[in-house]
Amino acid sequence: MIPIKLRMRNFMCYRDNVPPLLFDGIHTGCICGDNGNGKSALIDAMTWALWGRTRAKSDDDLIHSGQTEMEVEFDFAVGQQPYRIIRKHSKPKGRRASGQTILEFQIAGGDGFRSITGNSVTQTQQKIIDVLHMDYPTFINSAFLRQGHADEFTIKRPVERKQVLADILGLAFYDELERQAKDLAKQQETEKAQLDSAIKDISDELVRKPAYEAEFEEAQSELSRVEKVTKEQESRLNGLRQEKE
Repeated sequence: MIPIKLRMRNFMCYRDNVPPLLFDGIHTGCICGDNGNGKSALIDAMTWALWGRTRAKSDDDLIHSGQTEMEVEFDFAVGQQPYRIIRKHSKPKGRRASGQTILEFQIAGGDGFRSITGNSVTQTQQKIIDVLHMDYPTFINSAFLRQGHADEFTIKRPVERKQVLADILGLAFYDELERQAKDLAKQQETEKAQLDSAIKDISDELVRKPAYEAEFEEAQSELSRVEKVTKEQESRLNGLRQEKE
């Protein structure tokens, strides 16, 4: 995933008049400044746009003080394909209500960006993860080490570390191949069972071939007898017709 452009509105310490951050021409960069200047907020904006996750406990805590809504627009590329994510969140209007989040996912084409947003936030989020081939836990255990959480990976349980490494190496691709192979094997087994059943039916019919041949010869003999009787009756009928004339 290569960042292209980041635009924020009312996100943490950034208000609505902040110019977008462009990453064009940057191969390796360093963000420096005094504490509280908003360095970590830039990373939080990216992770929130991509996965809806940050170091904050809730999305409401990310909204700039005194504001009721926020928005992050993040352009990035995977391979040579650009994408755009627009994630918005607004505070609840009542005490018992919950905040509302809107997530849009777009892909760049010849005539600009077009929407590939799912029917729900969950579906859209899964589409983003599928494009990135990485979820938030994998990101913070590999590409990004959060402040105060440098040992995030080492303190995980063995099964969790195994899953993180599997996600980083893309082993899920081979899991999918295994699933497809199993499905194909089941399909082949079904077809084999059907063919075996057909072969058994044919074999049973072949066993009865002599009986069928005997019945056929008997039918042929009966047919010959009937044809002979028919000719005799036709001859008699013609004789009666002549006598009548």
